[in-house]
Amino acid sequence: MEKGPKESIPVSDLDEIFRVLKEKRSDVSIRKDSMSIVIEEGSKILQVNKKGIVRGSMPLHSFYTQSAKSIKIGEKDIEVHSEDGEYVFQI
Repeated sequence: MEKGPKESIPVSDLDEIFRVLKEKRSDVSIRKDSMSIVIEEGSKILQVNKKGIVRGSMPLHSFYTQSAKSIKIGEKDIEVHSEDGEYVFQI
């Protein structure tokens, strides 16, 4: 069950992304530095850079964009919104 609605967070707001990730997914590895956040769960990895570069890797495919604008964080997924469309990363 979702703990409230997903809110759109600009990729440039790493502090808010980190806060929401910790609140919703305290069971995954989350690392943050001044430029990016890396989320890991097993073999799944998602890196969000505050300049809009997002890289994702899951067992059967990968994802890359340089034009991410915002993300929405759910209990089991992260939606990446970019100029190219939307990508859903399962965590």
